[in-house]
Amino acid sequence: MSWFAAILLPQFSLQAALRWHEEAWLQPIAILEGDTEKGRVLEMTEPAERSGVWRGMVPTQALARCPALRLVQRSHAQEEVVSALLLETTGALSPFIEATAEGLCAADLRQIKTRDWEQWAGAAVERFATRELRAQIGVASNPDLAALAARHAKPTLIVQHPEAFLAGVALSEVDSSPDLIAVLHDWGIHHLGELARLPRSELSERLGPAAGALWEQAAGRAQRELRLVRPPEVFWEACDFEHPIETTEPLLFILRRQLEQLTLRLDEAYRVAAQMTLTILLEPGPSHVAAGPDRYERIFTVPSPTGDAEVLFRILHTHLESLQLAQQPIGVRLRIEPVVADRSQFQLFESPLRDPNRFGETLGRLAALVGTENVGVVQLEDTHQPDRFQLATPDFQKLAESQKAGPSESRTLGLPLRRFRPPFPAHVRFQRHVPIWFSSPKAQGEVIDAAGPYRASGQWWDHHAWSIEEWDIELSGGALYRISRCRGSCFLEGCYDA
Repeated sequence: MSWFAAILLPQFSLQAALRWHEEAWLQPIAILEGDTEKGRVLEMTEPAERSGVWRGMVPTQALARCPALRLVQRSHAQEEVVSALLLETTGALSPFIEATAEGLCAADLRQIKTRDWEQWAGAAVERFATRELRAQIGVASNPDLAALAARHAKPTLIVQHPEAFLAGVALSEVDSSPDLIAVLHDWGIHHLGELARLPRSELSERLGPAAGALWEQAAGRAQRELRLVRPPEVFWEACDFEHPIETTEPLLFILRRQLEQLTLRLDEAYRVAAQMTLTILLEPGPSHVAAGPDRYERIFTVPSPTGDAEVLFRILHTHLESLQLAQQPIGVRLRIEPVVADRSQFQLFESPLRDPNRFGETLGRLAALVGTENVGVVQLEDTHQPDRFQLATPDFQKLAESQKAGPSESRTLGLPLRRFRPPFPAHVRFQRHVPIWFSSPKAQGEVIDAAGPYRASGQWWDHHAWSIEEWDIELSGGALYRISRCRGSCFLEGCYDA
């Protein structure tokens, strides 16, 4: 006998909106479809329902019934996250799953080796609970019967005897034509058990094939193949704030909760975080102020990919400590790019970076103090112009690979030059284009020997054109220096370490 499971997230929109606020379920809250003036109540908590609030009410009616009612806008981003979570978690239970409807997923259990379906369903409910989701699970011999069982589950229901279960299920709970349901109501048939007692052939003759299909479902005999889908391999979380926040603490609280969920999912997928993308939604500015970007986005590369939520949180916390936003945040999104954990054994005399993530955190703190553009790894530019370089974000993966390749041969030629940055202005006396006397704030004296000039130039084709002449000189005291001449001015570039 084949078994199927249906996983239902009841009050789907409400669950998505209140996922990070467990205490809110004890308060009168209603989800609105539309704005706060012309919208309609979509779903509500139990305290709000006891106060007389029901689906379809306009906000004024709902507030009149329950003055303490809190109206919350529907969050489509959070619903998208929960939908992906539903498929992902169900996909971990069975390889054959179907996205049946919003908040409802079906799974084929033919490969599950168990006889205790009650225990299996209970464990699945607990699995959803770790993701801050309330699930109801029905198990039955066909997908449609399992979906009906999930709606009646508390929180699980195993249908061993379909006829007994279906006898008390109302026709209105079945997805069928409203006109057909209305005709059956006129006949005095209100439950599936009553419909199953009618002759199927005569029912089909009178009301058509749709009535025959409804009878199959009422009798628990409906069989169909699942429309299989693949769970999306996307690791992201979203949260929309009810009101703009003014301090960093609420934002950090939500980010920590999101990271705990994301790292839990990464661990189950045997992945670690290699990159994080933080997006902060901002409220619109005043009408008299020029419109700016409505979001702030930053990509963080994790120095050493990890699944440790505390390490990832420190990266975000370090950045947010000094972040100043033009407007107040009204929502946050956090996305993680996963990779397979790298496990490598170092050689005996290798000395890798002890804690790349702590080093990355230190770089983040330095960037907050001196600016992001002033922190990084030096990369020489493709030019012969002296001291032309740029700072780039460290690529720890390439650094590790270069270490594994072994030490490179030393290419140092001659004495090391200690450059002065910036160079000192100098006065140089030339004779036949050879320096013979030199004076600067650092040193001065007669030049007893000189080598040069060494000429270099470039970018003559645009406004960044440059040219320079350099000499290596020895003063009467034996000190060695490098001087240069650029655009008629002379400079002391550095000294040689003897």
